[in-house]
Amino acid sequence: MKNQIKFTFLLLVFILLSCNRNSEKKDNYVIKNTANTVENFDEFNIRFHKDSIFQLARINFPIEGKSIDGFDRNEWNSENWEILKTPVVDKSENKEYEHSLVKSDTLVVEKYWIKDSGFLVERKFKKVKNKWFLTYYNDVNL
Repeated sequence: MKNQIKFTFLLLVFILLSCNRNSEKKDNYVIKNTANTVENFDEFNIRFHKDSIFQLARINFPIEGKSIDGFDRNEWNSENWEILKTPVVDKSENKEYEHSLVKSDTLVVEKYWIKDSGFLVERKFKKVKNKWFLTYYNDVNL
């Protein structure tokens, strides 16, 4: 009788364990609502300058500023846009240019220039609905 109880008990445990193994595993996915997430400028800055598709998506053409090269003056649009590759930096290591950077929670303004040369690059990034966009780009080379 004891053997029959042990056998029944072991059989019951085996059945319970087997049932648990055969049950479908369901993955739990967490869907993050990014609609109200405030975008970090540093992360945006890296992606903006590495991903050309992302860059074009974060510029609402036409933007303010111009491309001025000698006598050629053009307003920026999606057809003449040149993909930017150089990220915004706090301090430039390039000693050929002067550099300034002004950062706030909603605006980043960066300038490069060579004193008394007619060379100036200025760009402004603005936070719009918690996402960063390039809103101004002035590239002057006289």
